[in-house]
Amino acid sequence: MTQHRLSTAKKIGFTLGDYASNIYWQSVSIFLLFFYTDAVGIPAGTAGLIYMVASIIDALQDPFMGSIADRTRSRWGRYRPYILFGCIPLGLSFVLLYWRPPFFEGTALVLWMLFTHVVFRTAYTIVTIPYTSLNARLTDSSDERSTIAGWRMIFGMLAALTIIYFTFPLVTRFGGSGTTAGFTWAAAAFAVVATAIYPIVFRITKEPPEIQADETKLDLRGYWRALAPNNAFWALIAATVAAFVCSVALGKSVLYYFKYVLEDEPASRTALIGMSISGLIAIPMWVWVTKFIGKRNAWFAGTAVGMGLLAIFATFDFDTPLVTTIWLIVWSIGTLGLALTFWSMLPDTVEYGELKTGQRTESFIFGLFQFFLKVALGVGAGLFGWLLERVGYVANAPQTPETIAGIKDIMIWLPGLGFVLGGLAMLFYPIRKGTHEAIVEELAHRRAAGSAAPAAAE
Repeated sequence: MTQHRLSTAKKIGFTLGDYASNIYWQSVSIFLLFFYTDAVGIPAGTAGLIYMVASIIDALQDPFMGSIADRTRSRWGRYRPYILFGCIPLGLSFVLLYWRPPFFEGTALVLWMLFTHVVFRTAYTIVTIPYTSLNARLTDSSDERSTIAGWRMIFGMLAALTIIYFTFPLVTRFGGSGTTAGFTWAAAAFAVVATAIYPIVFRITKEPPEIQADETKLDLRGYWRALAPNNAFWALIAATVAAFVCSVALGKSVLYYFKYVLEDEPASRTALIGMSISGLIAIPMWVWVTKFIGKRNAWFAGTAVGMGLLAIFATFDFDTPLVTTIWLIVWSIGTLGLALTFWSMLPDTVEYGELKTGQRTESFIFGLFQFFLKVALGVGAGLFGWLLERVGYVANAPQTPETIAGIKDIMIWLPGLGFVLGGLAMLFYPIRKGTHEAIVEELAHRRAAGSAAPAAAE
């Protein structure tokens, strides 16, 4: 049986890993496409395609890594060895991701960038799938998981703040003969910090005793059979994929909007910093809201806020950095509830599935979720790059009025579509406020009785 309550020290010790992971993730999310187009000089459509292909390849690895982690047994537990021994290859691959070889051009350069992206994504999967899977084993309390999700997002925001605040200064400081060299040295500095954190997480975090001795008997087909009746998982997948395929466009548009529409590239750093700082305030608020109204309703609340803000952005001309920055900060506060909610909901689907099938497969669930999430983010990035090229974007050149209007349209209509589709999918999520607590209690009775017979979870 897992622990219901964790000390604050253990929560921080575990979620500190999200600072390390998000050093990498936030850099890739915010700067990598911009690095491809405006530093390396790859066309926007091709850059988006690189990002999309690498994300899909990465996503295909996640369920397999999840099943491998589920089967792993060592004196350090199932998941912790991957955190400890995978952190150095992950750091090295991150530096490689931002290195532009001087001897490659044209197709060879594109293939190199794709190769390094895939290598990085593979190393990232090896570390982060086991790490995130620990979330479901540390506690079976839904409220505790909301708190852990909040701490994870706080460290994620701190990592984003670190990346946003230091990237361009480091790029300028170490740029030397070219901008790409500055990105390489910046990546090396960030990798050193992240690599040093993972052993601390390994040392502080302890895995609880095994719940079910026969989990290792499942093959890949068995995992799918155990997951198929899990309606909560599939509803969460549908909502998350819909929301993130479309909403990723707004996040990736910030650098382009400030540089080409507002013609004030340095102001983008201020806006992104403001968004990160506001997130530190918004996350505790959303944790409280989630506990008060339930996770499903918190998703709907975040969706309503996002739709309202998009309507404002569509109605008025945001032609100054200050106004745009204020809107982005409010956007960050209002929509972070979705990100908090899906990470908090995901562990709950583990017990939901266990109740229905008698099988507990948290690492496979987390791996498959990461698969769909990464596909969504990759497709979203690819779609953004393709649309950017379609509206006539040319890197490091003045944009036409049609291109400027097109960039704004991308920022409005794609996220709006994602909010609508995600909200519709969330209507089918079966775990309401109080449902998970009843599931955990029922599972405890079964374990006490020595029974794992499936039953309806409604």
